Amino acid sequence: MQIEDVVAQVERLVRVGLTILFAYLVALWIAAIWWTVQDIRSRTTDILLQIAATVLVVVFNFPGLLIYLLLRPQRTLAELYDETLEEEALLRTMNGDASCPACGYPIEGEFLFCPSCQSRLRQLCAHCERPLSLQWNICPYCGAPAAPARAPQVNRAAPQVVEPAIPIRPLDQPVPLRQPDVAS
Repeated sequence: MQIEDVVAQVERLVRVGLTILFAYLVALWIAAIWWTVQDIRSRTTDILLQIAATVLVVVFNFPGLLIYLLLRPQRTLAELYDETLEEEALLRTMNGDASCPACGYPIEGEFLFCPSCQSRLRQLCAHCERPLSLQWNICPYCGAPAAPARAPQVNRAAPQVVEPAIPIRPLDQPVPLRQPDVAS
């Protein structure tokens, strides 16, 4: 009778141990699925790829997770965005000043005047009529001497007031009602 009790206790222990192991593996599987969903969402906006990665881990369990780790996009969307910002900043510094020195308005490299404050940004070569920087002494295209450089001039003229096409009625006046035209 004691041997049967020992065997029953061992069976119970094995059953409890297997249940705990099974619950642990199920918890790991669910965590792997959740992690895969979060990871693929941070790496792509393509819904089909997100579904495929999730199904891969759901169906094939841990081997599917290993396959996903091998095939997933290398960089996250945040990393790609940061790289794009860095490239744009680098391009802006390589293209020279991207803003007007007088007012800070964004300008293009070939502008002669700032479209916002009308400051002179470049001058034309008297010989070949190409745009020259105000700091240059000669034209780099034809070698002609540049006109004396002048500091950027800011147009400080008073803004023009444009009368509205429809007269503006003060808020405290009632709206006049239009009388219908009566044809006699």
